[in-house]
Amino acid sequence: METFEAINKRKSIRGYTDMQVNDDDLEKILDVANKAPNAGPFHITVVQNSEFLREINDRTKENMLASEGFLKERASIPGYEPLYGAPTFIILSAPEVPFDEINVACSITTMAIAAADLGIGTCYVVSPIQTLIEDYYMDRLELPEGYVPISGILLGYESENSMPEVPREEKNNINYIK
Repeated sequence: METFEAINKRKSIRGYTDMQVNDDDLEKILDVANKAPNAGPFHITVVQNSEFLREINDRTKENMLASEGFLKERASIPGYEPLYGAPTFIILSAPEVPFDEINVACSITTMAIAAADLGIGTCYVVSPIQTLIEDYYMDRLELPEGYVPISGILLGYESENSMPEVPREEKNNINYIK
């Protein structure tokens, strides 16, 4: 697949089968994570334990329902699951330093394009972060000293029960200075 094809093919998948991403493909995706442009350290945690994923999902939904606005509205949709049943959740953490969110976002973008090239669905997620920063989950993540979860990416194969994709609006957000 060509780069532009992978970028244009990539979309947010919001419903996954329980088929796990094979180890070879996962390693390819993780390898490019560290090739992304960055200006500082970050750490990658791969969660594939179904019980732990269910705990994160359920606690995240509780947190969303206890909030206000968009998160509460989203979590109130019948059948909504914050991790969308994904069999793999990659969490990116960093020390709280300048550009930490940018470093992580670049890495996630690179992984999402690589996954699209391999026919693997992804979804960039931040709602589970409010769960992951709780002491119970921080202890289980075994992160390097001073690192905190910033965001994550779900990986897996799209289910027939995937939530419909929200159409992207055409943007007129480019100007030229020549």
